Amino acid sequence: MENFHTSEFMQVTDVTLMVSDINKSLEFYQEKLGLKLINKQDNRYDLGTYTNKHLLTLINNPLSSPKQRTTGLYHFALLLPSRAHLGQFIQHMIETKTQVTGGADHGISEALYLDDPDGNGIEIYADKAKKDWPRFDEVVNSPMDYQDLVNNKVNEPFTKIPDETIMGHIHLHVANMDMARNFFINVLGFQNTMEYGPKAAFVSDNGYHHHIGFNVWNGINIPNNPSNVIGLKSYTLYVPKNAYEALKERLTTFKVVLGDDNGKEFIHDVNGVKVYLNTIL
Repeated sequence: MENFHTSEFMQVTDVTLMVSDINKSLEFYQEKLGLKLINKQDNRYDLGTYTNKHLLTLINNPLSSPKQRTTGLYHFALLLPSRAHLGQFIQHMIETKTQVTGGADHGISEALYLDDPDGNGIEIYADKAKKDWPRFDEVVNSPMDYQDLVNNKVNEPFTKIPDETIMGHIHLHVANMDMARNFFINVLGFQNTMEYGPKAAFVSDNGYHHHIGFNVWNGINIPNNPSNVIGLKSYTLYVPKNAYEALKERLTTFKVVLGDDNGKEFIHDVNGVKVYLNTIL
């Protein structure tokens, strides 16, 4: 199956979420999703694959406020290496009686949706082969064939997230679609791929169905997520080295401030969320 997450593609590689109860969150992410605790420093917990590929950071804040109707995370999406691994994961959800919020066959992929203990959205999905993709304007939202996925699952018990798992994409709530398009397309340099009515759009680099999605399903002109509220606090954007100087020129053109956080360059996205820029995948 084609790989749209190599060093040639601009992509999100990891996300940072604020949570209210680290013990509940660690139990969920380790036992339900099969992630490994890679590192802990103060109130920050890094999780990823058992090959130490960093995918997620949790910031523990027992005084944080619950999720609100703001901009920020709709879901982050972990891309599994195959459809058989998705079937294995679904079987694991059944055996552990884990609540999910839904599932869909999009024609381009099959996806399972669930929430973490704080209501942060998660998608676990597997791509279909590109030759089988519909046109992007014909992407569907059909029922997923759970039984067929389970029937064709990896024939081993699920004990950990597959080592080849990566951050496939993120999907964001935004306050204004035109401002979001301007930021993700004109500033960052992604290409528009799909529209889901007037309230959602998807962008990618070099032909993927989407590396980032954004919508106004929480409302138009909603406020940004406050710093002490559960949700997305930062994410890392990998930029190929040969595209980085052009990106910096666009940042200057659009008057986007480039900051430095202990040697790591960052900007703020259309929602005011910190985006770390990385040229090493």
